[in-house]
This record gives sequence, structure tokens and C-alpha cells, in this order.
Amino acid sequence: MRPFAWLSLFLVAIYFVYGAYIPFWSLWLASRDLSADQIGLLIGVGLAIRFAGQLLIMGKANRASLLIPTCRYLALASAACFVGFYGVSSFWSILALMLVANFIYPTLLPLSEALAARMMLQVKLDYGRVRLWGSAAFILGSMVVGALVKHSGPDWVLHTMIIGLLALILCTWLPMVPAPQDASASGHKVGFWSLLRNKPFLLFLLVVSLLQGSHAAYYGFSALYWEQHGYATNVIGYLWASGVVAEIVMFAVSKRLLRGLSYQQMFLIGAVGCVIRWSILASTTELSWLVVAQLLHAVTFCVSHLAAVRYMTQQMPSDQLIPAQTLYAALPTGMFTAVLTILSGVVYQHAGGMVFWGMAALVLPVFFLRVPTSRLQSN
Repeated sequence: MRPFAWLSLFLVAIYFVYGAYIPFWSLWLASRDLSADQIGLLIGVGLAIRFAGQLLIMGKANRASLLIPTCRYLALASAACFVGFYGVSSFWSILALMLVANFIYPTLLPLSEALAARMMLQVKLDYGRVRLWGSAAFILGSMVVGALVKHSGPDWVLHTMIIGLLALILCTWLPMVPAPQDASASGHKVGFWSLLRNKPFLLFLLVVSLLQGSHAAYYGFSALYWEQHGYATNVIGYLWASGVVAEIVMFAVSKRLLRGLSYQQMFLIGAVGCVIRWSILASTTELSWLVVAQLLHAVTFCVSHLAAVRYMTQQMPSDQLIPAQTLYAALPTGMFTAVLTILSGVVYQHAGGMVFWGMAALVLPVFFLRVPTSRLQSN
């Protein structure tokens, strides 16, 4: 199977599961009689453990030729972990299983990004047009689960995720032709520490941490917040879907629309979108404004993520791409977002939607930070 088709199917399976997990996992946890601060802790701890899982697993899969075999074993282990949620009910047993599941499953995301980046260099893959299939699957997952939860209850969050994980297992055993090939400069050691000692890269991590971390309250508590304001779960699914539709459009046109922009300009655009979006969510729950806020996902997440991908593919030597993407997944969207999710749970428990004002304030430093354009040197 050609790389475009393989990666598209792979991302469809991954993001279908995420379409069930991200918007609705808090509802499944709430159905187990857990409080908002407990849910925030569980989601936050799950995000935090990703840091260790991604560094450890990606540290072993440090060459392009190891990426697909690693995906196969992680898909199998992920399905086994989530099946385990059928047998747990207490806070501590759910916490233990979430630690294991989040150690394994989320690493498939940086693996997919590493595969895409490798094939961008190897066969000139159009990243945006591949990535949009993942976004489309996210919509499908959120809409399907929203409707199922409305009519059949929150147990269908987990049922749907298991179905998606079984499809993911099948995808990983399909052959990719040509297969990912190791970069000529690749060695056996991942350059995590050399990157973490590099000031331009650390500044890059800070900027993307602020932009992506500002989504913590949205990912963790928007479904609960909107449900408490009278919205049915299928409507919540449609709201999430509208955001991802905007994301798909941006991925589809990004090559043309963003061609003349530097990654620094794209970071600033993402910051403007975040301030506007989180201010809307903090100010109103009126449906038309929620739709506007959701359409801004094309800017707050998509443009920010594309800026990060552009930075890494332009500034990283080929043998540093995998470690750079690992740190991008483990720190900004892992550890930093985990801490913010835990804090958001505490704030949400006491202040509700006011938590989104904090997310808007979080991105303000991005307007004063500049990521240097000097190219990093290979080890």
C-alpha cells in the first residue's frame, strides 16, 4: 500500500478512537460517580504519564525502520488495556488502568507524526492532505459516540473505542510500499539531551506548550460544561465535529493558504485565535457563539500545529526529526497539558466556565516571544 493510503487509514483508526475519547471520556468517568476534580486528576495524570511513555518508547523506536513494527505492538497492547476498563469501577482501579493505557496508546500519535515527516522527506508526502483524514475520523467518532451516548448511555464511549482499536490493529499489519527508510545520518542514540540544551529549541517548546496547553480546559471539561448548560450529548458531538470540520478545511488548503507565512507568523495567528476562542467560551454558552468558537479550532490548534511541523521539518536535521517530534508530543501536548488539565479540574470545580479566561491569559506571552530561525546542527 502506498504511503499516502497507509498513513490515511492509520490516522483514520487512531483519530476515530480519539473522537470518542477526548470529548466523551469525562462523561464515561462521570458515569462512574467521579467528581470533576477527580476527573481532572485522572485525565491530567493520564496526560502526564504520556511523557514517560513517549520518551521511553520513542527512544527505542529511534529509526524510521522501527516505526511501523512499534505501531503494531502498541495497537495490540492498547486494545488490551482499554478492554480492562470493563472490569474496573473504583477511583483507584480506574487510575491504575489509565496510567497503563496512557503510557501506551498516545505514543501512536508521535509515531504517526514521525512516519509522516519521514515520508515527507522520502516521497514528498503532502502532510496536510494526509492529516485531514485523521480529522475526518475524529468527527465521525465524536458524532457517532454523541448519538450513541444520547440514546444508549455513556457505556458506548468505551464500546466504540474498542471497535476503533480493533480496526487500528488491522491497519498496522498492512504493508507500506516503499517502507520508511532510515536517514543517512541516523545513529542509535536519540538526541533528546542535545535538543534540551539548545536554547532555540527550548523556546520553540515554550511557545507550543502555551498554545497547545491552552486547550486543556476545552479538552477536559467542555463536554461537561455544555451538558450542564442543557446541551444534549449529540449536540456536543456536533459542536466538536464543527471544530474538526474547520480543521479539515485548514489542512486541505494549508499548503496554498499558509505558503508565504513563516512559522513565527503562524504562531502569532494561533495565539490570536486562542485569545478570541477561549474568551468566547468564558463569556457565553449561546449556541451560535459556541459554533464560532469551534470554527476557530482551525486556527488555535491547526495553524499552531502546522507551524510546529514547519519549524521541525525546516530547522531539524533529518536524524533529529524523531527526537524533536517525541519531545513535542511529550512536553507541550503531554506533561504541560497534563498539569494544566489537573489545575483546570480544580478551577472548574469551583468556578465553572471561568476556567477559560485562564486559558486565554495563558497564551499572552506568545505575542512577545520569537522562535529563532537558526538551523540546529546534526550530532
